[in-house]
Amino acid sequence: MKQELIVDFTFIGMGASNCLILKSLIEHGQLKHKNIAIIESDSKTTNDKTYCFWATPDESIIGELKPLISHQYQAIEINQLPKQNIIKQPYFYIKSIDLYNYAAELILKSQIPIFRNEVKDLKYKDGIASIITSESIIFSHYVFDSRPPSFSDLKKNDLYLNQSFYGLHVKCEKAVFNEETFQMMNFNVDQNEFTQFNYILPFSPYEALIELTRFGTKKIDNAYAKSILTDKILNDFGPFEILDEETGCIPMTTYLTEANEHPTILNTGARANLIKPSTGYGFKNMFEFSKIVTHRLASGDLNNFNQIALPSKNRFKFYDYLLLFILIKWPYLGKSIFSTLFKKQNIKTVFAFLDEKTSLLQEMKIFAKLPFKPFLCAAFIYFWKHIQKRYFYATLLVLVYCLLHFFSASLAKYFGNFAVIIGLLLVGIPHGAVDQYLQGAKDKKQHTLFILKYLVLIGLFYLLWQFLPLLSFVFFILYSAFHFGESELEDANVSLDSIRNKFNAFLLGLSILVLIVFTHLTESQMIILKMTQIQIFRFGASSQYIGITVSLTTLLFVMFRYNMLSKNKAIGIITLLFLGVLTPLEFAFALYFIGQHSFNAWQHIKTRLTIGSFALYKKALPYTIGAFVIFLFMLIYSNELLSLNKNYLAHFFIFLACISCPHFIFMHLFYKNKNV
Repeated sequence: MKQELIVDFTFIGMGASNCLILKSLIEHGQLKHKNIAIIESDSKTTNDKTYCFWATPDESIIGELKPLISHQYQAIEINQLPKQNIIKQPYFYIKSIDLYNYAAELILKSQIPIFRNEVKDLKYKDGIASIITSESIIFSHYVFDSRPPSFSDLKKNDLYLNQSFYGLHVKCEKAVFNEETFQMMNFNVDQNEFTQFNYILPFSPYEALIELTRFGTKKIDNAYAKSILTDKILNDFGPFEILDEETGCIPMTTYLTEANEHPTILNTGARANLIKPSTGYGFKNMFEFSKIVTHRLASGDLNNFNQIALPSKNRFKFYDYLLLFILIKWPYLGKSIFSTLFKKQNIKTVFAFLDEKTSLLQEMKIFAKLPFKPFLCAAFIYFWKHIQKRYFYATLLVLVYCLLHFFSASLAKYFGNFAVIIGLLLVGIPHGAVDQYLQGAKDKKQHTLFILKYLVLIGLFYLLWQFLPLLSFVFFILYSAFHFGESELEDANVSLDSIRNKFNAFLLGLSILVLIVFTHLTESQMIILKMTQIQIFRFGASSQYIGITVSLTTLLFVMFRYNMLSKNKAIGIITLLFLGVLTPLEFAFALYFIGQHSFNAWQHIKTRLTIGSFALYKKALPYTIGAFVIFLFMLIYSNELLSLNKNYLAHFFIFLACISCPHFIFMHLFYKNKNV
C-alpha cells in the first residue's frame, strides 16, 4: 500500500530553480509552521553543472549567493579580441554541487522529508494536487513543478536548437592561465557546419574548465569534442591531466510552456521559460524568479499562484526568434554574427542586451552593426509565418484597388464593391447567421421560435430607425463598440467577468470605430447625415487629427494592456486599419468587419461547436440568403433599390445595424456561456 501524506508545499525536483526558491523561502521565514515535501529521484552528490552569471556588486544575487560563489572574473576575452575589463560587472561561477549541498543542509535543518522517487502522475481536484510516485501519494495545497518541459508538442512555427557542450576540467603542468580572465566565445575552432566555440573558465594558473560548445540541431558527439579539446589544450597550454569531465545540453527554443492549468501548481526552471532562448543562460532568471515567488508568499497573495512569471518584453522574443532561425537555417553565419557583435559593442552593452535591459534605441544601434541580410531575411520569414495569411490577402486586395484607382477610379470602385460583397457572402453575414445554433436550438419548433424572435428584434429596431434615427445611431455605435471589443478580448483569451474588462472591451471596440470614422471623416459625416437626417457631426481638420490620435492611443493601450501583441493580434488589427486609410469608407470598414471581427467570430463558433467551416456554412446559408432578402426589402421600402450613391451606403449600414442588434445579444450570451 502506498504511503499517503498531506502537506502545504511540495517541490518536484531539486535542480537550480527549486533549490533557489526553497532557499529564499526558508531564509525569509515563509515556510515556518508549514508541512513540506520534496520529490527528487537523484541524490545530487556530483558536480553535474556549471552556473555562471554577470552582475554588478549592488545586485542582490551577489549578497544572497556569496557563500556559493567559487570564483569571479574581472576581465573577459572574446574571440581573440583584446581583453575587456569587467570589474564593475564581474562574471561569477557557482558549482552545482555547492548549491545542492547548501539546499541539502537547509532541508536537513528544517526536517523536510525527501522522497527518492520519480513522479508517475500529477492530478488536481478540488484545490488539492495529488502527486503520485511508485511508493507514495502526496496531497499538496501548492506545488513547485520543475520537471523538464516536453518539446514533443512543438507548434508549427516554433524553433528548437540544442546548445550541447562537452568540457574537460584540466590541470596543466605549467602556469598558463590568468585566473582573473575568462574566455566567453573563441571561434578559432572547427565549425563542423554548425556554430561552435571554446569556453574557458580558469580556476588557478594551472587549472581550468575548457569546453567545446555547439549551437546546432544535432547534439555534439562527446568523442569528437574530446578529440578537438585534447588537441587544442596540448597545442595552446601543453601537457595536462584530466580532473573531471562535464557534458550537457541546454534547450534553445522559442517554444513557451503554458502556465499549469491548475491554480495551485507553479511551473519552475526551464518549465517556467526561464532559460533565454538565444544564449542558454538561465541561472540569474531563476534567482529573480525565486524573489518574485517569495514576495508573493510574503504578501499572502496566493491567487493565481500558477500564473507567477518573470516579466519579459515581447521584442526580445522577436530578437531570439531571428537569431535561432539564422542558426538553424544558416548555421555557418553564427561565427560572423557573434564575432561582429562583440567586436563592435562594448561588453557592458552586450551584457545589458542579453539581460533585456537595453532601450529600443540601443538595440537599433546594435542591429545596425550586425550583418544586415540574414536578419532581414529572418524577419521577413517571421512575419510571413506568424502573421495570418488573411492579412496578406487583405494587403493584396488593397494594392490591387490602389493600382486600379491609378488608372480608373470607377473601375477601382467596382472592384472594391465586388470584394466587399464576396467577403460579406463568405463570412461577414454567415458568422451571424448561425445564432440559433449558439443557443442550442435543437428541434424545428425551437428553430422557428428563435427565428421569429430574431425577426421581431430586427423589425422593432428598424421601426426605431424610422422615428428616432439619432437615438438608433447612438445605440448602434455603443453596442457595436462593445461587440467588437468583446470579440477581440475573447480572441486574446481575456475573461470579461469583471466590470473593468467589460469597459476595456468597449474602449477597444470604440477606438476601432472612431479610428475608421476619423480617417474617412468627409465620407463618414455624409453617411451619418443620411442615416440620422440630422446635421450634428461636423468636424474640421483639427478635430480629425485629435480623433485619430485619441482613438489610436486608446487602441494601443488596451491591446498592450492585455498583451495581445505577443499573440500577433495587435499587428493584424493595425495592419487592417492602416490599409483602410488607403480605401473608401465602405472598403475600410469591411477590411476590419470581415477580415478581423467576422473571421475571428467564425473561428470561435467553429471551435466551440466542433464543426468544420463547410458544414457550418451550409447551416448558415439559408439565413444568409434571408439576410439579403431583408436588405432588399429595406431598399424597396426606402425607394433606394437601384441607387448606388451614399444613400445606398446609409441604408446598408442601417441594415447592418438591424441584423446585428439581435446578433450582438446572442453572441454575448454565447461568449458568456463557456459550456456551449
